[in-house]
Amino acid sequence: MSEDREAWGTLLNAGFLHALREAHTEATLAVFGAMSRAAGFKERSFGTGAFDVLETQLDRVFRVGEFAPDPAEADEDPLAAVVRRHDLNGSPGWRYGRYRILLKRHRFGAVRAIRWDRDSFTKQAVARQEFPDDPQLTLDLGVGPVREMDEVVTLVLAHSATEEPLEMELFVGRPRLNADGGPAWHWLRQLTDDTLGADPRRTPVQSTLPLWTDDEADVPVRLHPRRAVGGDASIETAQ
Repeated sequence: MSEDREAWGTLLNAGFLHALREAHTEATLAVFGAMSRAAGFKERSFGTGAFDVLETQLDRVFRVGEFAPDPAEADEDPLAAVVRRHDLNGSPGWRYGRYRILLKRHRFGAVRAIRWDRDSFTKQAVARQEFPDDPQLTLDLGVGPVREMDEVVTLVLAHSATEEPLEMELFVGRPRLNADGGPAWHWLRQLTDDTLGADPRRTPVQSTLPLWTDDEADVPVRLHPRRAVGGDASIETAQ
């Protein structure tokens, strides 16, 4: 199975991807509700605010850090019990199984135009991870190995939004170091209602119906007078 299908299936079935989208929606609404261009906020303000608030919302939805549940409540949220903060060189990250997610804000509509070779040291290192489905030549850009890089598969959550009209973009994928001018991603998938489907975190539990209940109405019984041979008698008949 290809890496994108395996990663997508694993994270989708756990509700991890649904949690990412929930956090992004809440963060976007919070930022645009608190800031406006009419009040003087510029793109840099939105960018910083979106990143910071999304980090907080992800901690909240995964219930990590200051949002960690009490031990007695841990069983109520199975996903929170297996997701943990896993930062990389100070860049906030969240890990489920072998997959870690880092954040990257992009210009709306230009997620495939990201230049990882011009990004931070950490993002360049993530983009240099060995990709088994399509190994690329190691480029000597003076970027050394990153601690723990060989223990996890680090993916990127690319997020963006526009204020008027309100639109949101959210993608998860494996970045590719594109100093050669090639594609910015080994693989990239968008998180939408259609691609995610029903949220497994909120699937109602189907109760098993009993084979019978005590609510069935009793069969009506009446006394039907009937003359029997040798005298009168009343025989109970059901109808």
